[in-house]
Amino acid sequence: MELTKPILEAFQYCPYKAWQLFHNALSTGSETSNKVIEKAFLMNQPGWIPNSIKISSVDKQAEKLLEQAKGILSTKESPPFYKIPHCLECQFNAECTIKLKERDCLSLLGGMTPKIIAKYKSRGITTVTQLSHLFRPRRRRQGPQTSGRYSWELKALAIREHKTFVLHLPELSETAAAIYLDFEGVPEEHSYYLIGGIVKEEGKEDRFFSLWADTIDDEYTIFMELINILRQYPQAPVYHFGSYEVKALKSTAKKYPALLKKGLHDIEKRLVNLLGFLRSHVYPPTYTNGLKELANYLAFTWSDKEASGLMSIDWRKQWSASKDITIKDRLLLYNREDCEALLKVHSWLVSISKNDNQENIQQVSTLKRYTPYKLQSNIEFGEDFQVITKASYFDYQRSKIYWRDERSAVKKKKHEKIKQKGVLTWHPKQINEIVIVPSLKSCPHCGHKKLYHSRVDSRRTKVLQTDLKFTAAGIHTHVTEYQSGRCKCAQCGKKTSDQSLRMMQFGDNFFAYVVNLYVTCHISHEMISRILKEQFAIQVKHMYLVMRKEHWWMQNWQPEVNYIRKIVLDSPVIHIDETSVRLFQNRGYVWVFTTKDTVYYHFTLTREAGFLTDWLKDYKGIIVTDFFPGYEMLDVRKQKCLVHLIRDLNDELFKNPFDDEYRILVSSFGKLLKEIVYTIDKHGLQKRSLENHKADIDLFYKQFIEPESKSELMIKYTKRLRKHWDQLWTFIHYDGIPWNNNNAEAAIKAFAQHRRGVNGQIKESGLRLYLQMLSVAQTCRYRAVSFLDFLRKKVGLWEHMPVTSLPGFLPFRQARLFIHRLGFERKQQWDEWKTEGKRPSFVPSNPNITYKSCGWVDWQDWIGFSFLPFPKARTFIRKLHLKNRNEYVEWLNSGKRPKYIPYDPKKAYKYTGWINWQDYLGIEK
Repeated sequence: MELTKPILEAFQYCPYKAWQLFHNALSTGSETSNKVIEKAFLMNQPGWIPNSIKISSVDKQAEKLLEQAKGILSTKESPPFYKIPHCLECQFNAECTIKLKERDCLSLLGGMTPKIIAKYKSRGITTVTQLSHLFRPRRRRQGPQTSGRYSWELKALAIREHKTFVLHLPELSETAAAIYLDFEGVPEEHSYYLIGGIVKEEGKEDRFFSLWADTIDDEYTIFMELINILRQYPQAPVYHFGSYEVKALKSTAKKYPALLKKGLHDIEKRLVNLLGFLRSHVYPPTYTNGLKELANYLAFTWSDKEASGLMSIDWRKQWSASKDITIKDRLLLYNREDCEALLKVHSWLVSISKNDNQENIQQVSTLKRYTPYKLQSNIEFGEDFQVITKASYFDYQRSKIYWRDERSAVKKKKHEKIKQKGVLTWHPKQINEIVIVPSLKSCPHCGHKKLYHSRVDSRRTKVLQTDLKFTAAGIHTHVTEYQSGRCKCAQCGKKTSDQSLRMMQFGDNFFAYVVNLYVTCHISHEMISRILKEQFAIQVKHMYLVMRKEHWWMQNWQPEVNYIRKIVLDSPVIHIDETSVRLFQNRGYVWVFTTKDTVYYHFTLTREAGFLTDWLKDYKGIIVTDFFPGYEMLDVRKQKCLVHLIRDLNDELFKNPFDDEYRILVSSFGKLLKEIVYTIDKHGLQKRSLENHKADIDLFYKQFIEPESKSELMIKYTKRLRKHWDQLWTFIHYDGIPWNNNNAEAAIKAFAQHRRGVNGQIKESGLRLYLQMLSVAQTCRYRAVSFLDFLRKKVGLWEHMPVTSLPGFLPFRQARLFIHRLGFERKQQWDEWKTEGKRPSFVPSNPNITYKSCGWVDWQDWIGFSFLPFPKARTFIRKLHLKNRNEYVEWLNSGKRPKYIPYDPKKAYKYTGWINWQDYLGIEK
């Protein structure tokens, strides 16, 4: 058969269609106006003389098309074919669909592109059934998502199992009123001639309306009528299927601007596309998500079996030519049945949203997860495999096999019983220290001073606290028992404890050790729990560490975190950078603010830099940043990081090595910056030395930035340099301003190490707590201070810091630690030190007033002198072998008394074990 134009045209859509037309002598069709097909047809004619002077792109395409056509049509074997959008218009659609279903072809799935088919084919997946076996239900850690990659595997599984799989429940509910719309139009004319709808009201019969336009001039009228109908139901949602109705409203609004004033824009806000739920929530057992196929699955049929979207366009053209009333009735019926099908689909989705146990509907979250690593629990593999895989487990091997060999027998430890909720699992066997709480001096209820105290140990309230003790030899467990006696008032008769012993089960050093491992060493809570059990024999569950660690931190270190933020915002130079992080249910951004010796982290849900406007409203210093546009809105002096600029310049040079103009710009800029770096290495960040390069900087600007560039890359970067030029060289006009943002980037890397292990698994509250800990840890790192020593209250925030860089007063704990370092034994020494002018500005002169509401106890606690517990003090005195009280007084006056032994032990130890002087000195009766 001759190679005709219709056959060549068919090659543009489907080679298999062209092959059938050629071999079955069905070469019928209209003439084409395609230049490529016309050219290919002429090339195939005898006597064709090719034009060797000039070959156009049309000639190349035509030659390629003709070569492919001859190669395929010359064989008797048909070429491979798949379902494509052109199939709806093809005369072989019914025959090909039957063959594709016999092959169980992947192209039957709606929206499956050749690229996706080729991807699965490279993995050996060619059928829908094979594809269905690839689906694996996974644990979704971030909660429901209504967007993302469409799961072809789940769609194939739905077809294989003949079930509807629900990935997320659709958020739909029955309302008092609802409207269902369907539009009909002619795409070639960009016009709409029919609007059909159903109004469904509770307690009333469904009302159908049909708006018909005889000509294009009537189009405005039917849309105006639609607006009037929808105004009668202002709260009713408007349901439609697909994007056709949305596009129709938008194009009509452009064509008739007057409709916008009538309320057309408000209608768009009420539209609900039901097709969207079939791409993100529900996977029915249909090859496509089209309305016709889905409605047929729901047992809804159209009266006219030939009715379709393409056929309606042809019917409209026939009616325009003949004005036949039967054709119009046919279109109205088809439009009405489309609305009824839409109502059927909505009711079905609403029933799914109720999450009832319906037949043939399966929740994906309830599917059992099968894995090859747990073959014993996979029933699908058969009973024989259950026995075999059970014998391959480690515990089975040791308990069933190895016990036969006595030489390798190992006694299996008994599993520890899991305690009930509220029952402590840790019970220390040895108590290292006993602390008796001083007795009350007056009744807390009536104030009467005569109290009857219990002296029997069994009546005392006892609480154990486990802690870690750090010594020169290492770390060991230290258990303290706190005892509180009970007393009875002689006047009111009420009984009460000397003190309410409400304290944490573990001490400060314990939590300091845990936080240090978690923040500095990046060790998980589960692994920390194992370390504590193996090294210190302390049994604690990892969830206890997660919950109680937060309470301990907020109770002890929140003032220090706030003070660090205050130090940063009071600094003359602030380095700022940000990075993204994925949380359990959403995303966020972590911002870091650093100085040369302080780091502070902050979390926001968006990348918007609006909060910086409030933070830096009255800031008079300089910020060092990258080229993120959010920093441009800040009304402060800026220094752009030159390292970021150099990286961008080098990346573009690597991609465009033959752009000579750009290459000269990059090399010249590198030479300029190299000389500046040499000056910084020699003289530091001194203004007087750096200003010597000002002439070189101005010369570079005149040579490379001011002239007009030719290449697109040069135009791009000269525009960028011109925009930020002044901000690139801020550091040469001030002392101590760095030219890079390395401080902030180093702090970002510290957070990135933690993010690597928790990305997508941490909640916002947990991240905010960790950022507080990391702020203190990185501040200690920048100041060459041990983070563990800081948590143990051995070092403070003032370490290695000039007095001028500490704003206001230190937090109470830090100020008290600073005073303890001075070693005062009496308040008189504090007063003398204060009057001599040695007090730094960050320590208040009246701490009893400044810290009255945030930790102040008394002057003894502030200065830091404290006495040994009574048993230890008594042991120390007995070793002196004093014979009477007079020798004790002489020993006091000799100046040999250490500060941890009281002047008057009778008064100091009145409620903690004091009996008499004879017992205290160790004199026998």
